[in-house]
Amino acid sequence: MTESNIKESNMNSERQDKEIDLLELGSSAWRGLKGFFGGILGILIWVKDFMIAFIIFSIRKVLWVGSFALLGIVLGLVYSSIKKPYYTSMLEGFSGGVDNTVVIDHINQLNRMVSKPDVLANYLDIEIEDAEKIRFFEAFYGIDVNFDGKWDYVDEKKSYNPRNLKDTVQFRVPSVFFVKVQLYDEEILPVLRERLFKHINNNTYIQTLYEIDKRHKEALIAELEREIEKIDRLDTLQHLLRFSRDKGLEMGEKIYLFGSSEPELRLFYNDILSLYGQKQGLQRSIEISDEPVIIVQDFIAAQWEERTKAFYAATLAAILVIIGYAAAICWTFRKRLRKMIVEEPIKYFEE
Repeated sequence: MTESNIKESNMNSERQDKEIDLLELGSSAWRGLKGFFGGILGILIWVKDFMIAFIIFSIRKVLWVGSFALLGIVLGLVYSSIKKPYYTSMLEGFSGGVDNTVVIDHINQLNRMVSKPDVLANYLDIEIEDAEKIRFFEAFYGIDVNFDGKWDYVDEKKSYNPRNLKDTVQFRVPSVFFVKVQLYDEEILPVLRERLFKHINNNTYIQTLYEIDKRHKEALIAELEREIEKIDRLDTLQHLLRFSRDKGLEMGEKIYLFGSSEPELRLFYNDILSLYGQKQGLQRSIEISDEPVIIVQDFIAAQWEERTKAFYAATLAAILVIIGYAAAICWTFRKRLRKMIVEEPIKYFEE
C-alpha cells in the first residue's frame, strides 16, 4: 500500500468517527428534548386530573362548602353592623435641630400604649375617655427616589431598608416625618395633635438636642459675621476696589490678579456673598424652628374608613369556604390521614 493510500484511509476513518460523534450528539439532544417536553406534558396532565378531581369533589360537597360560605356571609354582615368606624388623617412635620429618627422613634414608642388607654392618657395628659377613642397613630419617614431632596412617598409599609444595597437609589429625607392617626371619634383630633406635639417638644432629651443645635448655629453665625468683617478690612480687597475704580470697572466685573505666573481670573465679592448666604440660611433655620418639632402641613379633615357590608361578607365567606374545604378533605380522607399521621409513626418507633 502506498503512502497516499494510507493517508486517504486515515482521513476516511477520521471522517467516519466525526459522523458517529455527531450522530451520538444529535441523539442525546433529541432524548433530552423529548424528556423535557415529556415532563411538561406530565405536569399538564397532572394539573388536568387534579382539576377534574377537585370539581367532582366540590360537586359532591357543595352543600357542605355552601353551608360554610353562608355562615361566612352571616358573620360578615353581623361584624359590619357592630364594628366601630374609624377616621384616618396624616400630618407632615419638621424636626429642626433634632434628627427625625429620634422624633419618629419617640412617637412610635407612644403608639405601643394605645392598648392601655389609662397609661396613654397619663403620658399625653388627656382624659381616659379620649384615649379610648384612639385606634392607632404612628410616625413614618419620607422617601426621596429622584435625589431632588424632596419626599416622593411616605414609607407607611416600612419597605425602605437602609442596609439593603438595592435601596441606594432612594434615601430617607432628613428632618421630615409624617404622623398617621386613626380615631373612632374625629372630634378629638385637635386635642391629640396639641398634646402629642407638646409631649414631644417637652421631652428632656429632645429639648437638649434642640438647644445644643441652636447654640451651635448661633456660634456659627457669630463666626461668619467676624469672617465677613475680616474680608471687609482686607488690604487686598481695598486694593482691588481702588483698582476697579481706576480702570472704570463695575462691581462684579472680571479682574485679573497678576502674580508670578499666569494671571488669575476672580470675582472678588463671591466670598462675601457666600458667607452672607450661609449666615442667612442659619438665621432662617433658627427663626422657623422655634420649637424642636413644628407642623409643616396640619392634619386634614379626617376621612371615614368605611368598608361596605359586602366587603366583610365576601371576605369572611371566602375564609370559611377555605376552612370548609379543609374540613371536608380531612373528613373524607380521615382513615388515610390517621394511618399516615398516627399509625405509621407508631409502627416506626415500635420497630
